Amino acid sequence: MRDVILRRKQLFQPYCDSYNTYKHLPYVGLYSFSIPVLCINDPNLAKNILIKDFEYFQSHGIFTSSVGDPFGGHIFNIHGDKWKAIRTKLSPAFTLGKLKSFFPLVDTISNEGLQYADMMYEKGDLINFSDFYSTYAMENISSIGFGVHNNGFKSNTEFHRRGQQFFEYTSFYWTVMRAIAFFAPEAFKALRINRINPGINNFFYNLVKDTVDYRKKNGYRRNDFLQTLIDIKDRETLPSLSGTEEYRFTFNDIIANTLLYMFAGYETSATTGMFAAYELAKNPAVQNKAREEVMSVLAKHNNEWTYEAQNDMTYITMVLEETMRKYPPMRALFRRCNKDFKVPDSDFVIEKGTLLFIPIQAIQMDPDIFENPEHFDPERFTPEKKAMMHTCHWMPFGEGPKKCLGIRQGYIQSKMLLVKLLTKYKLSLAEKTEDPIRIKATSFSCAPDSGIWIKLIKID
Repeated sequence: MRDVILRRKQLFQPYCDSYNTYKHLPYVGLYSFSIPVLCINDPNLAKNILIKDFEYFQSHGIFTSSVGDPFGGHIFNIHGDKWKAIRTKLSPAFTLGKLKSFFPLVDTISNEGLQYADMMYEKGDLINFSDFYSTYAMENISSIGFGVHNNGFKSNTEFHRRGQQFFEYTSFYWTVMRAIAFFAPEAFKALRINRINPGINNFFYNLVKDTVDYRKKNGYRRNDFLQTLIDIKDRETLPSLSGTEEYRFTFNDIIANTLLYMFAGYETSATTGMFAAYELAKNPAVQNKAREEVMSVLAKHNNEWTYEAQNDMTYITMVLEETMRKYPPMRALFRRCNKDFKVPDSDFVIEKGTLLFIPIQAIQMDPDIFENPEHFDPERFTPEKKAMMHTCHWMPFGEGPKKCLGIRQGYIQSKMLLVKLLTKYKLSLAEKTEDPIRIKATSFSCAPDSGIWIKLIKID
């Protein structure tokens, strides 16, 4: 943990290192500060924890919030009856119908991104895809999650700046606080310190409050995620599945789940998009095949950018899935045991309260699971090969009942800008891009330590 605190290693790197050393063991115990942690190496045991025996491991056990932390009430943090009730109500926000209603918003933002790329091409400038896709992701989150459209490609908005601060702590103080929040949550709770910097906290709280107040006052509605949350709050209480209690969905639940939307949406569309572009630029044959598919599918759909056309781009999906294998948005999954659990076919009991980590990136980069894992090969994810894959060998969205709700939304956002770029430009890796890429130690996600600089070459 010392290297994490000193910002020499990324937050979850110690657990990836443990897997690489002890992967011949089904699990191994580590200490996080003075707290024992169980690192799960065996995919079958991981499947038990995440799916089969989920009732024993319902809590993530990490983001224990102090008083007044609006981030504390989102569905990633809660468990039990209230989690089930809220997740059930949020699920309709990600149905096919809702996704299609969000699609024009993503289309507009991707067009703004393409206009920015056109401008940079005309000037003869390279594009830093790290910043480019960060802006694109933040614009989608701002529009769909918070109901605010800024066009951050024209100027660096406060929403983008605050969002970047939310994901990356640059000060030593907040690095320490984040580490304690993750690895010693009970100690963090005792300190009564919010996990989010007060300036960031206040900005997003006031933004959501002002937007909600405006919509109520003016009778304004918009097809976005925020409107879904407002409707849940206005329509009803949330009965527990046991029928013994009712939960009122409050404004604090709205703010918590908009922040979760930012957290989950940014990780998928920003990091996946920038790394996909990086790998396509490094692998021209893969890029050409991806472009051929895009052009072929568009021709079948009258050259219209529709949800159906994008959904038919199966090779692009394979590109994104291989990208998330090498660069998973979240490098580890975590659970807390909520009642004693006897590990199958052993005498070992995981005691109640034990914190568990499943090192996703280490598993997905294991050469015993994926041959030549450093090689970028979308063919690993053909429908036939994916059907034969162990459930817990590839899980960038998590797995089991707590699997990410917004998977399809993430694919839409990651695909849209990428495929539009491929219709106009070839992507070529610039010499100033570090290769291989190092992962930034201060980042919450799997983010590059330096820029991903790409040259655009106009297709005749």
